[in-house]
Formats: sequence, C-alpha cells, structure tokens
Amino acid sequence: MAGGTVHHDGFDGKVDGRATRARRRDETRTRVLDIVERRLRDGETFADIKVGELVAEAGLSRTTFYVYFPDKADLLRAWYDEVSDSIMAAAGRWWSLDGTATVDDVRAVLRGIVDAYRPHPELMAATHEAVGYDRGVRAAVEDAMSRYITGLTEHITAGQRAGFVDPALPAAETAYWLQWMAERGLHRMVRVEEERRTDALLDAYSRIVWNTLYAPVQR
Repeated sequence: MAGGTVHHDGFDGKVDGRATRARRRDETRTRVLDIVERRLRDGETFADIKVGELVAEAGLSRTTFYVYFPDKADLLRAWYDEVSDSIMAAAGRWWSLDGTATVDDVRAVLRGIVDAYRPHPELMAATHEAVGYDRGVRAAVEDAMSRYITGLTEHITAGQRAGFVDPALPAAETAYWLQWMAERGLHRMVRVEEERRTDALLDAYSRIVWNTLYAPVQR
C-alpha cells in the first residue's frame, strides 16, 4: 500500500513537472514573440533579429532560450501551428455550408477566416519570410496549406454529390487555386490595407467563392 502511494506521487510529480515546463515554455515564447513582433513593426526583418538581442531584452539567458527552443525559427513554427488551428476552425464553418447558403452566408464564414488571420500580421509576414530559408517553417506552412486544400476539396466533392456545387469543377484543382490565391491575398490584405478597404476586398473574395462554387448551379 505504502509502495503504491510512493509510486503514485512520483507519477504525479512527473506530470506536474512536464506541465510546469510546458507552461514556462509557453510563457517564455509569448514574451519573446512580443519583442519580435514589436521589432518587426519597427521595420526590422526576422532574419536580422539576433537571439542574443532577444534574450537580453527578455531578461533571459541564452541557455534558458535554447532549453526551450532549438533555434530562433522554432518560435515561428510553434506560433504558426497555433494560428493554423484557429484558421482551420474558421474554415470548417465554411465547409459546413450546404445548398441553402446565400452569398451573405459565404461572406460571414470568410470573415471568420480573415479575423483568424488578422491579429498578428508582422509574425505572419515573418513566417512567410522564413519559408525561404528554414526547412521546418516551410514544412509547417506547406502542411497547413495541404490541410486547407484537403478540407476544401472534400467540401467541393460533397457539394457536387449533393447537387449544390457545379459538378464540372475539378475539385482538387479548384481547391488548390482558391486556397493559394486566398493565402497570398490575405497575407497582403492584413499587412497593408486599411479596414475600410478590407470590407471591399472581403466582398470581392466572397463573390469569387460564391460564383466559383455555388452560383453557377443555381443559374
């Protein structure tokens, strides 16, 4: 009985230790990313920001930084994975539309994707910058895009079976173009466009999706 109690407490201790380490890692990443984001906003590029500068400003040692993060780009990889999950959740609301959807319904769900994409434009831009030289960041972005395209392909295919998406559309290729065009458009929109311009661009995006996927069948 006593031996079992010791073993149980040890197990809980390991779990608590892992949870504490994960919490500290998340807190450290948030603190460092806040600094990165501010410096990006001031005009620096992610490649120009040095780890030594980050840890000094964050009040960390290099050793602590490298305990939590293999390299500087790992900050972006972990952040992008979280953002991708938020965007995927918003996209799922698009893919739940059916034959009763209106163009206003399309606009509402696409607005959710824009809102998920918008909060940290500098970090999103830094991620796209790092795609060019970091294999891990590139793999994270490509994996996310693959998931988006697969989800939209399945939605198009289901809509064709149900009769509310044009059956002549090649599902995978249409999803490919819609997602990659949207990715580049969103990247630019949240970086440089004013809010009033965003509404007009969202209207156009909604019409593109509506006319591509839904409207032709209803004519």
